Amino acid sequence: MILISPVTDVHFEGSVNPGRHLGDKTEPASCLFFPANAPMPPTIYILLLLPLFVLLRWKNARKLPFPPGPRKLPVVGNLFDIPTKGHLWLEYDEMSRRYDSDIIHLGTFGTSIVILSSAKAVHDILEKRSSKYSDRPRTVMLGELMGWRSTSLCRPYDDIWKAQRRIFMQAIPPSDVKRFHPKQISATHDLLRVLARSDDIMKDLHTWAAVFIMDVTYGIQGREAEPFLKTAIETLDSVAVAGTPGAFYVDQFPILKYVPEWFPGATFKRKAREWNLLRIEMTEGAYSVTKAQTALGTATECLASIALQQIDPTKDILQQEEFIKTASVTAYGGGSDTTVAALGAFLLAMLMFPGVQAKAHRELDEVLSPGDLPTFSDEPTLPYIAAIIREVIRYQPVTPLAFPHLSTEDDIYRGYFIPKGSVVMPNVWSILHNEEDYPEPDVFNPSRFLDENGRLDPSVKDPISAAFGFGRRACAGKHIALASLWIAAASILTCYVVAPELDGEGEPVTPKGLWYPGPTLFNHPLPFKCRFIPRSKDVEASLEVKLS
Repeated sequence: MILISPVTDVHFEGSVNPGRHLGDKTEPASCLFFPANAPMPPTIYILLLLPLFVLLRWKNARKLPFPPGPRKLPVVGNLFDIPTKGHLWLEYDEMSRRYDSDIIHLGTFGTSIVILSSAKAVHDILEKRSSKYSDRPRTVMLGELMGWRSTSLCRPYDDIWKAQRRIFMQAIPPSDVKRFHPKQISATHDLLRVLARSDDIMKDLHTWAAVFIMDVTYGIQGREAEPFLKTAIETLDSVAVAGTPGAFYVDQFPILKYVPEWFPGATFKRKAREWNLLRIEMTEGAYSVTKAQTALGTATECLASIALQQIDPTKDILQQEEFIKTASVTAYGGGSDTTVAALGAFLLAMLMFPGVQAKAHRELDEVLSPGDLPTFSDEPTLPYIAAIIREVIRYQPVTPLAFPHLSTEDDIYRGYFIPKGSVVMPNVWSILHNEEDYPEPDVFNPSRFLDENGRLDPSVKDPISAAFGFGRRACAGKHIALASLWIAAASILTCYVVAPELDGEGEPVTPKGLWYPGPTLFNHPLPFKCRFIPRSKDVEASLEVKLS
């Protein structure tokens, strides 16, 4: 081989101890292949010292403390401190207050769990350092046993995840959400028809959201969608349970995944098998319909049909189709449950805070003509409705404990050591109940988002930024969800007074305002009853004519 000195033009040939001949003496060549009597270049010093620097930094980092948290027991660490029942976000919020820190650390069996409880900590770590914190932790129950690991929800931050994300963003870009407004208005009018005679509000909300998301995702409408709705709703319910941190011990002890179904206490294996079959049915069923319609040229515009038409025939078609399937089912799952929970929270708030509802009615009456229903063009002129939506999202966030991120490198933050492989969970509840950002956070007060002139106040933090995920994992479809929530809320308040149900003596029953006790991934109210009373004869006539 030819060894080239970085300092001189001297060339050494051969592979056995080359040297420079000085008379009849041979001077051994430098092991770095430059003359031994030449000064060593600065770059060589840097290359020599760099490994030492990295090693020292790693050792120093290991000497740094973990963030504050409960005292760790030998072997099991904080196993008994990790909440597994009830509202987990409230437990972590109390823990944050107890240790007076917006970043909390728990560790068990070699796994670090980091809870972030402030907007600043979340921004610093998940936004500014997103290159280190965009992965997902291993989820044995949801990801492996139920098969959701292939979808964007659970998939690691890799090229396949990016391809799935790209499919969604190209098919439904935030700048082009208007083309789905007709679908949203149509679905909302369907909801208005059934509310007045509803005896199960949450069930009707599930149906409304499922029908709309089915249309946007797969282009399947009306009665054609009915065969898929039951499976879709059951599938999403299973995700809400299995996706909750700590819900199943198999996530803490992955070896349990090998326990046979018949083994005592292995009911999770039977559930996983049944829920996996639901996922397959949901993923394949609706997609096959859209694919057939697209091939015939009869498909309506939707995520799946747009993506199918954009397939590159010069690349792996089967792989591209698989990406479309997973992107579609993720979009359906992400959009349906969150919208139901948010609209359920809105209706319960209107029941419990009649003064807010009355003020919203006054704003709608000032803007809309008698008998008219709102459209998206009315949104800029209805700031109080927008403020109500923001307060609903803040007061009872749909995902109060955001889906966890995973760190891919050792990191240091505020002098604390966050090891590679840490599970990082933003406590959205704590962020949106911060007293400095939202005074009296436990009071439902939409006016906190308005200035003295009744316009939206840009100086008040918009809770939407925290409610739909963080960093590169933020919800890609939040613009669709927000538009659906706004048009539904504005339309319901235009048409109806949301009133308490009556007891046997005709007296109003005070709503209790109870929420699903958990643990669950989504925060939603328990089933409740109320009456939807048409606000006037004009509204009643409009409901009969325009919604017939």
